[in-house]
Amino acid sequence: SKVRATPRWLVALTIAIATVFAGPLLYVVLQNFRLGADFGTILGDSETWATLRRSFSLAIAVSATSAVTGTALAWVVMRTDVPARRLLRIIAPLPLVFPSFVGATALISGFATGGLLEQVVEPIGIMLPELRGFRAAWFVLTLFTYPYVYLPTAARLHRLPASLEESARILGRSPREVFATIVWPQTRTAVSAGTLLVFLYTISDFGAVELLRYDTFTRAIYANRLADQGTAMALSLILGVVALAVVAAERRLVRRDPPPRRALPGNLGGARRPTRPSARPTATPQDPAPTPSPNTPDGAHRRTPCPTYDPPDATPRGQRANRRHPQR
Repeated sequence: SKVRATPRWLVALTIAIATVFAGPLLYVVLQNFRLGADFGTILGDSETWATLRRSFSLAIAVSATSAVTGTALAWVVMRTDVPARRLLRIIAPLPLVFPSFVGATALISGFATGGLLEQVVEPIGIMLPELRGFRAAWFVLTLFTYPYVYLPTAARLHRLPASLEESARILGRSPREVFATIVWPQTRTAVSAGTLLVFLYTISDFGAVELLRYDTFTRAIYANRLADQGTAMALSLILGVVALAVVAAERRLVRRDPPPRRALPGNLGGARRPTRPSARPTATPQDPAPTPSPNTPDGAHRRTPCPTYDPPDATPRGQRANRRHPQR
């Protein structure tokens, strides 16, 4: 069948939407040309690479923990009978409603001197740690970004029949093998897409890292926006190029990865699917089909009994007894 050509109006609409989303990056490129940013000096500065390394470390850590948290929570909600499961489905995506800096502010207020948590644990003699830096930013961003992984993974598990996993367990597969051979091949695209969103959100976040005192690229851009706009625009362009490179690498890995095969109950856990015996006898080399002789009347060869088949005796019961015990 011939592939239908894409309508021109759809192509034009796609280009228009892509241009709108690429507008900020195009503005940064034009500003770099207008301000004459010195990329050689910026790229040769060790502080630039140290800031980039800190940004990548935070983004990788948050992406990994969000992937594990979101996937595990989707599994618990969609595949277990935990109490109040319907309520948990409503509560789990709620962190998307609040910006990350709101969570950072609440966390700082709770752990600060004289805060709510200190008032609770001070009579016990527990000293709260100072909440700032990498660990604090990692905790807050993970808490507010895991829904990006949870939502697509839960939607994919909802479409995946649970009977496939149950059949694999009946066939003797362990829970780890069931997840590796059935669940993960069907959900890896959803998990990878959500993890990519978390990574991009983390490297572009400013509110949480600013409040929690962790130096990233966004803090460096904000610090130079008034004193040195050229440096700020150059750092913004570097951050945009890094984001595009990450997206391109993820898309390339997804294309190279073979698409998940549709799991069938007869092919779970490496077990072979049982074959139904054929109702029609087939000729085999050991038992060749009878061939009619030229001198055989038409249709006689069809009445030739199968060598392996013993037809029932149609003789009446009384005659059969006389045949066994003939009269003397």
